[in-house]
Amino acid sequence: MRSGGGICVGLLDPVSNIILNTISVLPPRDSRRYNLRKTPERKRLAGAVQPDYVWSGIGRLSCHSLVQFLVSYFGCLTDEQAARYLHWARADLALAVLLVEHDLYAAAAEPQLPDPASDRTQAALKRAATCARHHAPDVLVRLHTSPLPRNQLLAAAPFLSPGGRNLTLDDVNTVIQLLRYQETASLDFQFNLLPHGKGVVVYGRDFSADEGKLIHTTSSVNNFGVFTIMVERHGDRFASLRGKQSSSISTFLENAYQGRSSLKSCGDACEYTESLRMRLHGMIHAFYLKVFTMLPSDALRGLMRYILFAGHCYGPMDPVSNIIINSIWHSVFFPLPSAGSESQAYDILDTLSMLRVEVRSLNGLIALVKANSDCSMQQAMEYLCSNSCHMSQDMSTPHCRFHTAAEAAQHPQYAALGSFLSFLTPHMLANLRPFLSINNGTHSSETLHQVRFILANELRQTAVQLPPKEAQLCKVAKDALLIKRSEYKNMRLFIRSELAQVLKKYASEHPQEPKYEPSVICGVVESYYSDKDSYHVNFVAASESGDDDNQLFFAELNLTCDQSKPSFCIRLCLTDMGRCYYGQTSSIKIMYPASSDYFETDITSYGIKHTERMLDADFVFDFRRDEQFAKDAAKYCEDWKAFLELDVV
Repeated sequence: MRSGGGICVGLLDPVSNIILNTISVLPPRDSRRYNLRKTPERKRLAGAVQPDYVWSGIGRLSCHSLVQFLVSYFGCLTDEQAARYLHWARADLALAVLLVEHDLYAAAAEPQLPDPASDRTQAALKRAATCARHHAPDVLVRLHTSPLPRNQLLAAAPFLSPGGRNLTLDDVNTVIQLLRYQETASLDFQFNLLPHGKGVVVYGRDFSADEGKLIHTTSSVNNFGVFTIMVERHGDRFASLRGKQSSSISTFLENAYQGRSSLKSCGDACEYTESLRMRLHGMIHAFYLKVFTMLPSDALRGLMRYILFAGHCYGPMDPVSNIIINSIWHSVFFPLPSAGSESQAYDILDTLSMLRVEVRSLNGLIALVKANSDCSMQQAMEYLCSNSCHMSQDMSTPHCRFHTAAEAAQHPQYAALGSFLSFLTPHMLANLRPFLSINNGTHSSETLHQVRFILANELRQTAVQLPPKEAQLCKVAKDALLIKRSEYKNMRLFIRSELAQVLKKYASEHPQEPKYEPSVICGVVESYYSDKDSYHVNFVAASESGDDDNQLFFAELNLTCDQSKPSFCIRLCLTDMGRCYYGQTSSIKIMYPASSDYFETDITSYGIKHTERMLDADFVFDFRRDEQFAKDAAKYCEDWKAFLELDVV
C-alpha cells in the first residue's frame, strides 16, 4: 500500500479495485502474510497499524489518479469537473464515466461501461496509474484489461462485488492464480531461429476451449509466403463482474443526475457549456478528416483550398456530405485565384487552418438550431451533441435561416450559400445522396465530377453573379506572399519526403496491407516537449494500386541520428471520438493515437480566439477574397510603412 499500489483506480467498485491493485503488487513470498476481510461497507488489509499521514497520502494519490483518468479519457473536462463527477459517483470510476457521457449526450440507449479492451480505456488507466506514482503502471493496466477464463473469473465474483462475503485466504489465492495467468500471456507464443537460417521453431500454448486458440493464416506478398499465427485469448475481464449490477446502473445514474441537475443549468461561459463546445469541435474535426479520407487524391488537390475557405458542415445532408457539397459549389461559382496548376497541390502544414473552418461551422450550426427554435446556447449545443451535428431531419428550413447560419459562420458568400442550400429540394438531395454516401469508402473522381455536373447545371440560378471582392495587395504584401509560399513549398517537400520514408517502413512491417503513398497532409506540429527535433503529423495515404480505400495516419518524425527513437507512423480510426481538446486558450493540434505517451503533448497554446488572425496561412492559400484577409493585409502594409518611417527618423 505504501508503494502506491493500493490505489482505488479500476473498473470495479473502488473497494474491490483497492484489493485487486494491492494483491497485484504483493511479492509472492508475502502473499500469505495478510488476512483480508470484507464487509458490505468496506474491505481492509489487517496488519500493522499505519500512521494517519500514510493513509491520507494514499487517499490523495487515489483521488488524483481518478481525476486524471476522467480528464485523459474525455479530454474536454477540467480537473474540477472531473472531481465533481467522481463525487456524484462516490469515487466509482466506471459510473463517473457514464455520468459524463450522459451529460455530453454520448451514451448509447443502454448505459455502457468503459470497454477494458479499448485502447482509449487502457491509455487512460496507464495515465492514472502514472499520476499516482504507481511503481508498475503496466501491471495495473494488465490487471484490469486482460481476459481471463470465464470459469476461473466466476470464482472471484462472490467476494468482488458490493455486499459480497468476507474475503478469505483461499480467495486471495484465487486472485493470485488469476494474476499469474495474466502474467504468462507473453509465453503463449514463442519462436527460436534454427542455426544458419535453416528455419524457425514455433511454440504455441495448448489452450483449452475456454482459454483461447491460435489462428493460422497463409498469404503471399511479392512472391514470398507469409505465415501468420495470432494468439486469441478467450474469457472476460474483471470488469465483467459488474454485469449483474446492470439493473441498478440506471437507478444510480438517475439518483446522481437528480442530485446535481441544478448545477447543469448555467450560462454560456460555464464549464459544462465549454465541455459541450469542446466535444462538438472534436466531432467536427473528425468530419473533416473523414472528408479527406473519402476524396481521391486528384480531387482533393483541387478542393483543399475550398474546404478550408468555404466548406462548412451545415446544410440539408449529413455533415460530411455538406462539407463536400458546399466546397464543390463554391469552386464552381466562386473560384479562388490561381497562380498555376502547381498551386492546386496544397497540404495543411499548420494547426489552425482546419480549426478556423471548424469554428465557423459550429457557429453556423448553433445559429441554425437557434433559428429553428427558441433555445439557449447551451440547449443548442446539447441538441447538436445528441444528434452528432446531423440536422437533415429538421430541414424544412427556409432560406432566411440558412442565410442567418451562413452569416453567423462568416461564410465569404453567405447570401448566395443561403440561397443555394434552400434550393436543394428533396428530389435533388435524393439524386445527390448515392454519390456522397459515407459508407462507400473512397469516392472516385467520376463520382465527384457527377456531383459537380448536377450543381453546375441545376443550381446555376442560385449563385449571385457578382464577382467577389479581392484584396489589393501592396508591394510589401505581395513580396511577403511570395516568401511565405516559398517557405511553405520547401517545408511541404521536406515533410512529404519524411512521410514517404516512414510509409516504406510501415509497408515492411505490415506486408499483409497495401503499400501506401502520401495523399494529403492534414496537420503538422513541432513537438515542444521533446529534447529532439520532432514533428507530429496527421496525413491521409492512398494505396499505390488505387484499389483500396484511403487511410488516416499519425506519424512521429524524429529528425536525429539517434536511433533510440526512430520515426514511425500508425493508422488511426475515426470511429472513436475519444479525446478532443478545444477552448479559448488551448486547441487540438492533430489527432493522436490512444496512448498515454501523448496526453501531455496534444494541447497547444493559442485557441479558437486566434483563428481569425492568420495572415501567414492566408498568404499560402491565397485567400484574397476573404474579408478578414483583406483587413489583415491592409494592416500589414500600414504597419510596414510605419516601421519604415520610424526607421528613417
